[in-house]
Amino acid sequence: MRLLIVSNRLPVSLTQKNGEFHSEKSAGGLVSGLSDYLGSLKKSSTEVTEYLWLGWPGISVNEKQKNIVREKIKSDFNAAPVFLSEKLMDKVYLGFCNKTIWPIFHYFPNYAVFDRDFWDEYKRVNEIFRDDLLDIIRPGDIIWIHDYHLMLLPQLLREKVSNPIGFFLHIPFPTYEVFRLLPHESRTRLLTGMLGADLIGFHTHDYSQYFLRCVLRILGLEHHMGRIDLSGRSIKVDTFPMGVDYNKFNKFQIPDPHPDLPDKKNLKIVLSVDRLDYSKGILNRLKGFELFLQKNPQWHGKVCLSMIVVPSRIGVDSYQEIKSSLDELVGFINGAYGNFRWTPVIYQFTSVPHETLIAMFRMSDVALLTPLRDGMNLVAKEYVASRNDKKGVLILSEFTGASKELSESIIINPNSIDEIAEAIKLALSIPEKDQIFNNSAMQLRLRRYDVTRWASDFVHLLNETRRLYSQSFRKKFITNEVLDKILSDHRKASEKILIVNYDGTLVPLSDIPKSTKPTPALLNLLKDIEGHTNTDIVILSGRSKENLERWLGNIPVNLTAEHGSWLKEHKYGEWTQLKTLSGDWKDDVLPILEVYTDRLPGAYIKEKDYSLSWHYQKSDIEQASYITRDLTDHLISITANMGIQIFQGNKVLEISNSGINKGDLARHWLNKKKYDFILAIGAGWSDELLFQSLPKRAYSIKVGLSPSEARYLLEKQSDVISLLKMLKEQKVGVTL
Repeated sequence: MRLLIVSNRLPVSLTQKNGEFHSEKSAGGLVSGLSDYLGSLKKSSTEVTEYLWLGWPGISVNEKQKNIVREKIKSDFNAAPVFLSEKLMDKVYLGFCNKTIWPIFHYFPNYAVFDRDFWDEYKRVNEIFRDDLLDIIRPGDIIWIHDYHLMLLPQLLREKVSNPIGFFLHIPFPTYEVFRLLPHESRTRLLTGMLGADLIGFHTHDYSQYFLRCVLRILGLEHHMGRIDLSGRSIKVDTFPMGVDYNKFNKFQIPDPHPDLPDKKNLKIVLSVDRLDYSKGILNRLKGFELFLQKNPQWHGKVCLSMIVVPSRIGVDSYQEIKSSLDELVGFINGAYGNFRWTPVIYQFTSVPHETLIAMFRMSDVALLTPLRDGMNLVAKEYVASRNDKKGVLILSEFTGASKELSESIIINPNSIDEIAEAIKLALSIPEKDQIFNNSAMQLRLRRYDVTRWASDFVHLLNETRRLYSQSFRKKFITNEVLDKILSDHRKASEKILIVNYDGTLVPLSDIPKSTKPTPALLNLLKDIEGHTNTDIVILSGRSKENLERWLGNIPVNLTAEHGSWLKEHKYGEWTQLKTLSGDWKDDVLPILEVYTDRLPGAYIKEKDYSLSWHYQKSDIEQASYITRDLTDHLISITANMGIQIFQGNKVLEISNSGINKGDLARHWLNKKKYDFILAIGAGWSDELLFQSLPKRAYSIKVGLSPSEARYLLEKQSDVISLLKMLKEQKVGVTL
């Protein structure tokens, strides 16, 4: 099985010098983590037997150079390039990615820029990635797409291929109130784009829940235990906290003395390592260190803050402002507190080699990491893993994904300068035995759930999700052979009946009830099926008999209104009742519905002869989900002995007389004749009683992806219309 990894950048960056291409490893936790995982595939037996990494190589090349680059990257790194101009990449990376998504997802909306051109370029790059992927995808490939640069790609691919697709977001996912700040088109497209995947992963449970809530509030899609059923597919949303290669950090051998490290002397070292970014809280930790020095003069000359700031996003104005403020504050602290023998803040604006970073982790007494918001923060895990002496203290922001796993560290709110100062004081006073105890617990966790386990779990669950979907649903979808059998049996039969639900089957489900009026094309189709093929048609509906009479009364079909309260056989033309019903119960139920209507803005009640319906299409969907649950429980408890039943429809609760269900209705109509062809089609949970009541030889079909008693499944409502057209034409050998 081949794994296709797709990311904005390849694990290597190419440069061109004197006509030759040279490569160097790309920076970043994603590249480092996935490279470690891919390296482990050679040493262990896994589901993945080969891989290919696809992304931008870091430079623009002309047409003549493309094949040279392809061959070099494929042979040296098992990768495939996506060719983009540096100008376009800069527009997207420094545009929509880092001026719109990044600030919104990190809770800095004041930095966000909403520019239509940024959005258009972002869509264009995602489409280029899709086109390049389509050239290399093979049947059986697993596709794993990474991060916020490619959030539209899963759905763009899903429209073209059926391969398993996974998507992982490495940055935080914001709450609904923050996410909705995005323009309507982009926020909707980003969610639907991600939902093209079979498995969507986040670093923490909170991010998963925020995503699911946005899907509910914006797209109106509910989930069950993190599973979303959508258009014939099942999408799983889950949490996978990314780890590090524990042994690489813990077992790494460092020269002693290390040539790049200063003499520690008798100083306690507080280490700070981060990219230059407003989300990292670098200025806050500097201010916290200054407050610590101000409150604790006994530590003057005995401690220093070793601050490494890695250059990042040089082209973004807000980053340059942070850099200027950082330079000024470092200068102020060193001028106010330092002397010729002691520099309080040792500040380096540079990237640091892997070997030097591990050496600095091991010589530092404290690691101070204070992001204001961070997806995971692997630096925290790297620091703990590097401490093979099990000493050292980690101070960590509660707004990082890593804080959920590294609970033995000192967890602080980075917005509080006082908390940072107090945490530094506490960290410098923790006895070594307590340091060893805390780090031992965290190291055990990091060793067990390392980066290889993280990636393996994701790939395994992606495969498992697709396998379970295939076992549960795919085998029940109508194949061409089954379709031929249905059409052939229908054509040969002498007495035929079609029992079909109305909403969600004959017409699409809609939040606007009036929009589900049958079209002239549907009316003609039903007339032709009845007239040309001599098929009796029964339409089941919860709608009023007045609506059904107005819409369908002039065509030769049998009608069932208000969930069976009223029946009309077209050859007699009169509405009758299957059993004597009473509407007296409405006097007790109506006041309850009115109370809940007042609680939910946008909800309203419709009264029919022997039923009531409580609609909430126009209401806030999240509020409606809670209140509807309460209302349903209330009705069940109050009406247990009243002889009524409750149906959950598409944003509507239907309450009607009990004792009549779709199974009873089916038996009523089937007893009219000795039918040798029976076809029943439904879309809701109440149709399950219909399917259960049919003889084994009957064809029963459920519309949509959900467990069902029906023999077969159709993916969507439009497939029902296609099937009915085939019944009318009575042809065999066609496909849906």
